[in-house]
Amino acid sequence: MIENKEKLKLYTWNEVSKHNQKNDLWIIVDGKVYDITKWVGYHPGGEDILLLSGGRDSTNLFESYHPMTDKHYSLIKQYEIGYISSYEHPKYVEKSQFYSTLKQRVRNHFKMTSQDPKVSVGVFTRLSLIYLLLFVTYYLANFSTNNFWFNCLFAIFYGVSNSLFGLHMMHDACHTAITHNPLVWKIMGATFDLFTGASFYAWCHQHVIGHHLYTNVRNADPDLGQGEIDFRIVTPYQSRSWYHKYQHIYAPVLYGVYSLKYRLQDHEIFTKKSNGSIRYSPISTIDTIVYISGKLVFIVSRFILPLIYNHSFLHLICYFFITELILGWYLAISFQVSHVVEELQFFATPEIVDGADHPLPSTFNQDWAILQVKTTQDYAQDSILSTFFSGGLNLQVIHHCFPTIAQDYYPQIVPILKEVCKEYNVTYHCKPTFTEAIKSHINYLYKMGNDPGYVRKPVDKDD
Repeated sequence: MIENKEKLKLYTWNEVSKHNQKNDLWIIVDGKVYDITKWVGYHPGGEDILLLSGGRDSTNLFESYHPMTDKHYSLIKQYEIGYISSYEHPKYVEKSQFYSTLKQRVRNHFKMTSQDPKVSVGVFTRLSLIYLLLFVTYYLANFSTNNFWFNCLFAIFYGVSNSLFGLHMMHDACHTAITHNPLVWKIMGATFDLFTGASFYAWCHQHVIGHHLYTNVRNADPDLGQGEIDFRIVTPYQSRSWYHKYQHIYAPVLYGVYSLKYRLQDHEIFTKKSNGSIRYSPISTIDTIVYISGKLVFIVSRFILPLIYNHSFLHLICYFFITELILGWYLAISFQVSHVVEELQFFATPEIVDGADHPLPSTFNQDWAILQVKTTQDYAQDSILSTFFSGGLNLQVIHHCFPTIAQDYYPQIVPILKEVCKEYNVTYHCKPTFTEAIKSHINYLYKMGNDPGYVRKPVDKDD
């Protein structure tokens, strides 16, 4: 084994990052470099998820996206070409038995119950209802009446339907959690572009590559922000400014522009080619067509057709912003109450620059799966309504551990996760209601903005 290692080449993360296209695709898994170019056409999960992870450290994506089998570990060995000598983002160096134990028990559950973790009658019923709601509320909001107040009300309903569309359809599709067919994921992702005007391609990079692999890691998780001006302080690695004293008041209000910000920001696929520190993979012709089509359909469906129906321009703008504010608040708050709250942990890549003007990444002496539990919170676990209206994100902890399992099964496997957490002495965070979860978020914003002694620093592995 030692002789074989000596024959293999050492690569830097920067060298690996250049091999991120279909005809030249490398990935990093557990410190080893693999050239999987020849495997792309045979991958049961399709090529998109491989292209998404290409040219990166995909260790935890590789593990969490194959929860029901270990065959992928033996299969990938034939493509090994070397070892990695440096990392672009934080590395989780310790692998405990926590995740392997959890995966085995979840596998046993699905085997004993004869259920498919990606398919059920409930999955298709739920998604059919979401699509129906989207179409019906779109019609009501734009073509059912010219009465201003009724249209304002319908605009609210349409904003809620857009939110549910994102939390159910788009979120499940980006995690390949709906059926085993990559074409289904592709088509559903395209409908997100076409019906909302926002980029599914950009979302997959921000959410799958950024947020899920580096949850609550400043300078790696795009959801924590990394702009020149931090409108809020949520980690101990940011500088506190005078206006942060009021962030618990203004931040929730500003969450309403989240959807508009996202639509305006997704052009970075072509311009900056990164979202914060998360690089975008080269976009394919098909994804480019979907992106452009989505913007055009959005303009036609949200502005041109309603104007033809004889809505006044000013009234239409009013309806538009009502819908967008509802969508922004709904999505942003749903995400914030799961991660940016009291009791959870935050980490960061230090801003230490090497010769290549790149921050040197941290090394976390912790298990990736355990960190998902430490950085994530559930709420209202027993509420069917909360589960539906949050798209299963009220059971966020199990989602972060098993992103490819359909949300319909979360209530079944949460008890398994709780049991394993108890065995491994890992604290499981949960609030009894959605209201309590929001309070926790507001309290956290207040303390971070006003209490100089209040910081949520990293903890050691025994915490």
